[in-house]
Amino acid sequence: MHFSRSGMALAIFGLIVVAPSPAHSDDTASVTAVLDPSHHGRLVYPPAELELRHSGSAHIVCVITKDGQPQSCETSASAPDFALAAEAYAYSSKFLPAYQDSKPIEGRWEKTIPFEARGTATLPVVDHEHSPRPYYPDFANDRNITGRVAVTCQVDTAGIAHDCIASPGPEILRRASLAYFTLARYLPAMKDGQPISAPYHGNINWESDAKDRNDGFR
Repeated sequence: MHFSRSGMALAIFGLIVVAPSPAHSDDTASVTAVLDPSHHGRLVYPPAELELRHSGSAHIVCVITKDGQPQSCETSASAPDFALAAEAYAYSSKFLPAYQDSKPIEGRWEKTIPFEARGTATLPVVDHEHSPRPYYPDFANDRNITGRVAVTCQVDTAGIAHDCIASPGPEILRRASLAYFTLARYLPAMKDGQPISAPYHGNINWESDAKDRNDGFR
């Protein structure tokens, strides 16, 4: 599946920072736990900051028990919502504990998380972080029904789509496209720092191998 959309691209990146901060005991500060790559939480861009296209960062330091659980975290951030997002991410994650003499011990985990909202705010964009993914109808996928469907919606100041219309194409894919863009959440267009109602134009290129590629369909 390929999306073509106007407006802003949003990205969340994490950078591991190793620093000898003595936030806790000397023994704890000297050993480092590692985020379990297979069982970590979901990092969510705070909706209020995302809506206003605010970028920022959060620096978090957690004490990780020998069982790999975050016991306590200290966070500094450019905005309170970014700190809460970082803490929610940490507390919903599992960790690989620090080891000493081949035994798990209490350690610490430290990370700086940038939240970056890039692009223009003059047009609405899909808020992929808080929207369901499109679903390729099994009937269409199994029968190699493909096509590119363009959709236009009016997005109000609350980021809700209205009066969506779809371009010609296979009816089952038109309905699936309308469902996706109608049910999605949006970041509204902005003018003079305030959200405004504006049209959104997007499209989905439905291809029969989309499920196997796992690039957006479920």
